[in-house]
Amino acid sequence: MQRHFALPGNGAAKPHFLLLDGLRGFAAFCVMLIHLGSWLAVPWVARNSYLAVDLFFCLSGYVLSYAYMSQARTMNSFEFLRVRLLRLLPLTVLALVISASYLIARGTFEHAPVPYAELLNALMLSTFSLPNFSAPAEIGGPSFFPLNAPQYTILLELAANLLWWRLRHTNLEKVAAALALACLCILVVTGLGGDTPNTFLAGFPRVGASFFIGVVLYQMRDRLPAWQGWTVIFWVLVGVMAVLFFWPAELPRAVQLTWVALVSPALVVAGARAHCSGRLASFCSAAGTVSYPLYCLHFPIFCWINGLYRSFFGAQNFYVEAPIIAVAAIIGGLLAHYYYDVPVRRYLSARARRVHA
Repeated sequence: MQRHFALPGNGAAKPHFLLLDGLRGFAAFCVMLIHLGSWLAVPWVARNSYLAVDLFFCLSGYVLSYAYMSQARTMNSFEFLRVRLLRLLPLTVLALVISASYLIARGTFEHAPVPYAELLNALMLSTFSLPNFSAPAEIGGPSFFPLNAPQYTILLELAANLLWWRLRHTNLEKVAAALALACLCILVVTGLGGDTPNTFLAGFPRVGASFFIGVVLYQMRDRLPAWQGWTVIFWVLVGVMAVLFFWPAELPRAVQLTWVALVSPALVVAGARAHCSGRLASFCSAAGTVSYPLYCLHFPIFCWINGLYRSFFGAQNFYVEAPIIAVAAIIGGLLAHYYYDVPVRRYLSARARRVHA
């Protein structure tokens, strides 16, 4: 089953893959869980859910190809970048403001100096998803996105998006396949990185592998059979994904790369072709809606709730804080989507259309 949606800045409606929405929502929830486990000193929780990042990238390659390739001849690179920034930046800016307000409030109540110059620098760089390798620990360093650590994936996403759009007039299937293969070969050496200063450069072959695999899958879509068995395959692969994400020990690199090269792409293909209806369709739609707000906002919401909890009760407590943070992040994400993100994007899209009219 598919529903219809209008792309930002584009009045035409296109079918939307509901099971892929559900995948994206589940992956965002698992990313939040692994972060909460790490931040609250329970590292075995969703231990390998960092693999969700690679699923995000593969989904992006497939879905963006579906959404934008029809505009390849009419939309230049600048216009494409504008549309992507319009989609991604409003929620990242909201997350940065929430995190910065927490740091200022914490400094005020603890009578500790707030490094305003460094904070402003971090805000300016992160607003445009640019890394900050000199961030002090007082504002979240050594993370190079100190105000919202998961934002590194948005930088990688934008880099892959722009390269893909520049290549849109080539033999995209062959070029994307070559890029994906080259990136996979590099990952054999570097492993999956990108989230720390030491592994920053490894993030680019990481996004390149999964994103361009997604592009190849889209280019091959008409050569794949229409088959009722896709639904069964999809749910089997969902089970495999859950086992991998929640396996309590670090997975070997060979398993990680098998996920990137085979399992995650198979999930995307099966999810795009499997059947979905009724309550499951409604759930997947809601999961897709909350996925990006949840991904963007769970870090600043954690900062506030963890900070308040520790100010009242002392030591942090995963089993008390994690459920509160998870519920707050989901509800906050939905509210942010409907009452902030959608209105802001609609307003900015309308302004852009008036400017170019």
